[in-house]
This record gives sequence, C-alpha cells and structure tokens, in this order.
Amino acid sequence: MKPTLLLVEAPGAHRELLCLAFQSQGWQVLLAAGPESLTRTLRDAPPLQLVLMTGGMLTALGAQAGALREALAASGAGLWVEAPPGEREALGRLGVPVAGFLPSPLSLGARLEAVRQALPPGVGDLEAHRPLRVLVAEDDPVFRKLLQLSLAPFRFEVLVVEDGQSALELARRRLPDIVVADVLMPRLDGFRLCLALRQDPKLARVPVILTHATAPDELDLRMAANVGANGFVRRTQGDNELLALLLRESHAEGPLPAPVHGELSTESHLYGMVRQLERRVGLLEQAERDARESEERYRLVVSGSYDGVWDWDVRGQTMYWSPRLLEMLGLKPEDFAGTPDAFLARVHPEDRGEVATALAQHLEQGTPYDVSFRLRHADGGYRSCVSRGRALRDARGAPVRMAGIIGDVTEQLRLYRETRDAVRARDEFLAVAAHELRTPLAALRLRVQGTAAALKLERQVAPERLERALVAADRQVQRLADLVEGLLDVSQLQSHAPRLNLDDVDLAQVVRDVMGRTEEAASRAGCRLVLRESTPTLGRWDAVRLGQVVTHLLANAVKFGPGKPVELEVQGDADTALLVVRDQGIGIAPDRVEGLFRRFERAVPTRNYGGLGLGLYRLHRIVEAHGGQVSVTSTQGQGSTFSVRLPRAGPSGVSA
Repeated sequence: MKPTLLLVEAPGAHRELLCLAFQSQGWQVLLAAGPESLTRTLRDAPPLQLVLMTGGMLTALGAQAGALREALAASGAGLWVEAPPGEREALGRLGVPVAGFLPSPLSLGARLEAVRQALPPGVGDLEAHRPLRVLVAEDDPVFRKLLQLSLAPFRFEVLVVEDGQSALELARRRLPDIVVADVLMPRLDGFRLCLALRQDPKLARVPVILTHATAPDELDLRMAANVGANGFVRRTQGDNELLALLLRESHAEGPLPAPVHGELSTESHLYGMVRQLERRVGLLEQAERDARESEERYRLVVSGSYDGVWDWDVRGQTMYWSPRLLEMLGLKPEDFAGTPDAFLARVHPEDRGEVATALAQHLEQGTPYDVSFRLRHADGGYRSCVSRGRALRDARGAPVRMAGIIGDVTEQLRLYRETRDAVRARDEFLAVAAHELRTPLAALRLRVQGTAAALKLERQVAPERLERALVAADRQVQRLADLVEGLLDVSQLQSHAPRLNLDDVDLAQVVRDVMGRTEEAASRAGCRLVLRESTPTLGRWDAVRLGQVVTHLLANAVKFGPGKPVELEVQGDADTALLVVRDQGIGIAPDRVEGLFRRFERAVPTRNYGGLGLGLYRLHRIVEAHGGQVSVTSTQGQGSTFSVRLPRAGPSGVSA
C-alpha cells in the first residue's frame, strides 16, 4: 500500500529536502505550512497514514489545538511529533492526541528510518516501487563504508567500485540512476569518468556528483562544470550535503549538456593544458585571497580574543598592549607607558623576578617562555594570569622583537578551587554514606544470622528472644529506609523546592507527635525531651514536612548532647509561629556556623560523629519552601539553640 504523509513545516530548504527523501521511497507527500493549512489538508486530503510536525509547530497552535484534535479524529491519521525528551511532557499537556515522538535532532537518514517505523504495519513496503540505483566510485575504503551506511536507510540499490574505469564499465552493463564519484581515483579520475559518461549516448543524461576530501575551490568547480558534472561537494562523515544533492539531482530533469565529441588525442591535450593553466591561475588567486584573509584574521584575533596580545620591540624597548589586555586590567591606553619596565612594574612583587628571568632566558638561550604570574588591576587588586611568547630573530640569531599573549585565569582558578573542594566534599560524603549504610546492614545481618543459628540448633526458641531479635532487625531496616529516603529527598531538593501539601496544621501537635516517636531513641542516648511551652499554633503548612524538620532538630540535639536534656518551645503571634530546640551538647565552632545549612556541610569531624551531613540542608530547604527562616546560636562546649520561624499564612504565592 502506498502511504500518504502530511509534512507540517514552514517552507524552506529543510522541508524540500525531507519531501525529496520521503518521495524517494515512493511515498506520497502532502505539505502544510501552518495551522490553517494543516486542518484544511486533514479535512480535504485523501486518507492519510501519518502527520509529521515539530514540537515548536505544535506549541504554536494555541487556540487552534481543538480544531486539530477534531481533524485528526476525522482523518484517522496518527500524529508524530519531533521533539527532544525534555519538551515531551509539556507537549502532552496541550491535549492533542500524539501517536508518538521522534527524537530531535536527527540526521536525514535516521529521520527517514524513524518515519518508516512510525507507519502502520503493512504500509510503506512497496513491492512495485523500484529503488534508486546509485553507482558509487570511491577508492577510499573508509569513506566508501561511511557512504554506504548513510545510504542504507534509503534502501537504494547501491553499486560500489574502487576506481573510475570499473565504474564506467559497470555503468554500461547496468544503467545507474545517479553516479557519485571521487575526483582522485586510480585508472580513471572523477573528471574523466564524468566526461566519458557524457560522451556515451546511453549514459549522457545520468546525473553525476563529484566528491573530494577537501572543499572544492573555484578551479575544481570550473572543471566540474566543464566536464558536465551536476555538482561538486566535500565529503564529510555526516554527508547530509551529499545526500541532499543526490536527492535533488535524482528528481531533476537531467544533467548538463554533454560536451561535443572530438578527437581523443586533441581532447586529452586540451584537457591537460586547460587543467594546468587553470590550476596556476587558481593558485595565484587563492594565494592572494589567503594573504588578505590572514591579515584580516590577525586583526580579528587581536581585537576579539579573550586573551590579551602583547608585542615587544626589543631594540626600541617599546611594548604594545592590545585593547583586550588593557580592558582585562581596567586600564585606558594612556595608563600604560608602553615599555617593558611599565609591564614589570604591574607584576606582583613576589612574581617579578621569575618573569624577568624567564624573559631573559628566552631571549638569550631560547628557553620556552611560558609563565604564570599576577598582574595588578586598576582597582588595586591582582589578577592571576598565564603568558606565552616567542622571539623573532634576525639572520645572526639576535632577538629583534617578541610577541605573545596574556590570559586571565582568575575565574578559572576560583572555579578550580571550588570544584576541588566540591570533589573533596563528595568523596567524604561517599565514604560516610558507605559507612552509614554498612553499619545497619552489619547489625541486621548479625541479628538474622544469630536468630537463624538459634532456630537451627534449638528445637524451640523463646518467643521473647525471637521478639527482641525481630524488633532489633526492624530498627535497623527502618534506619536503612530513613537513609535511602534522605538521599532521594536531597537529590530532588537540589533541583527544585520541595512540593508541599498545605493544610491547617497545629505546630504544637506536630512537635508532640515527633517527640513520641523519638522518645525511645532519646532515652537510649540518656536524653530527656522537655516541652517547655506549647500552645495550639495553627498555620497553613505541610504536616509531613514539618515533622521532618522537628525530627532533624531532635536527632541533632540527641546526637551531639547525649546524656543531657533537650528543651523544645512552641510560641506564636498573629502572623508567625516559632519553634525553638535547645540542647546542652558540644556546641558549634563560630567559623562553622555560616555554612552549617549547606549540602554535605559538617560542623564536626566525620571520624567522631556519624551521619551524612544532609539533615540540616533538608531542614533549611523545607523551611525556606514554607517562606520561613531557620537560625542557630551556639556556644562551643555549652550547646546550641535552633530557631525556626514560619508564617502562619503559609508560603506566599502557593495554594493548597
């Protein structure tokens, strides 16, 4: 069955190329450029199997999405949308029935194969459709294989040979629809192959595309036109340009007119002379263009480079600094005296000797000049820089001038230090996390092994003993579950604020509930939980998340103040609720208070206290999502007091 596709895309070269690719498979292709033409085509066109459009086009429908839904339902066609994975969820909310998504971006061949897979079963396999016969003449085995892979999704009949003479002989035996030939091949090059095809009456109208590893210059294009080639392109790994030209020429009316037949010896002589003369003229023109482009490129590099450029006249003792170098140091042209001494005066005193020595060694001994130093900025601070340079010497080897670049790496050094610190924090976290996970696992394993051994050796186990073992095992399992839940929660909190289920919640009741659940663990640590003041304090909050806040605060107080009482207070006024948790533990060093609520931050060494360093980070993110604030005051050796303030109206701009 011959499938009919509706391609929805704005007019342009890309739409034309897709249309040619689909038509090369024998498919009928209808085109629509916008919402109105799309719905009209769906309503009036013959039966369609598939509608293909981009995610951007679908988003632009706006109020016309309803009309599209009705048109799709009436036509029975499946809508396939080309969009990256990150956009698909938003597109699904538009209410338009989408049969499937195609990845984006895709190469031309990959897009063709994806559309073939999207067609209904039994549609698209056209036995009567004769595939395009492509003759490839290429002596490079790597590119030959790459071209075959590029053509594979099109299911063309591909004939492959390794030289021009074999291509000519095969073309006379099996008439190709199009020929792709490299210009440099043994026995018969691409130009001569094209000329021979044009002189054969049976092959004169076969399109010929010439390729080469480098981009064709004006001489190559002129020679291609002289021998009647349909095009000349540079071969690349993707080869979308070659595929586009192949598809266009296979649908064209025919190749350029064939050259007039002539005597072979005269033709060969003229061919050689013209080729030689054109090559010489082309080389001269190319050299002139290269010189102009090189000069312009140098100006662009100097004016637009992120690095500063300097040029030192060694004999005249003058130095040029590019505008970018002056800008990098916050200077105006008149601020720099333009001498080597002025340059060294801006180098940090600790680095000045090393820079002067490196310059002298390069000029006298040719030692590579590659140094790092600090340069004084106009604001008085110093920028970390790297510099490389090279001297130009006269015929006797004496230095005449020296030029180079200076790059500002201050920001890179800062990022490097931050990255190094982050990697160190990550490694410490992984080590602690592994320890924290192994501890309950080991305890659980011992409990299970002990119970199993008792059951194996004794006919009967006292129910009390079995109950104690199961309760202990359940406690370790709960500890593992809490650790995993905390890790997952932090992963989500890093990308977005926690989702809140707001309701009327009594903060005092939340505190009492958490105290009830925590009392057993606190008693094992010798801590007594004391609720000093607690009046009903209602607010629009998430009860579960507030429970996590109280749990984190109590867990910290018990961990760092074993054997000491922990006091809690709940207060409130008309607008704000206040939760205070006070312990008498080890306290927090003043220099660790500022970063206490950052991820993986720890106020104490990991070797002395366990934990993942995530609890206070989760707490801070939850309180912040409620529109509240958390603060801490601490005296080292005397304890800490955490205060959580929450607006009773709930977070602003969020509804339940």
